[in-house]
Amino acid sequence: MSLSVEVPDDVRNILEGRWGDLSRHLRENMALDGYRQGLLSLAQVRRLLEFATRWEAQEFLGRHGVAVFDFDPSELDREAALHEAADPPELRKRG
Repeated sequence: MSLSVEVPDDVRNILEGRWGDLSRHLRENMALDGYRQGLLSLAQVRRLLEFATRWEAQEFLGRHGVAVFDFDPSELDREAALHEAADPPELRKRG
């Protein structure tokens, strides 16, 4: 699929001078906005940006401050406490 946007030459030159590849810049911003708004899945972000793996997509989102894993801090604390309680005492001593 292809998408075309008409941009005056002077505007394109300014933006390319600042952002480089406009096509890539626009796709990255579509991916970020789409994922933040819940419109795109991680798999769709990966395909839109032509990443080989979901790890690349997760890393991209993370670099831009977008949480890939949405955990409540209290939930993480509870999980950590459960795991700590389940560890045998000899493992807990090792730290």
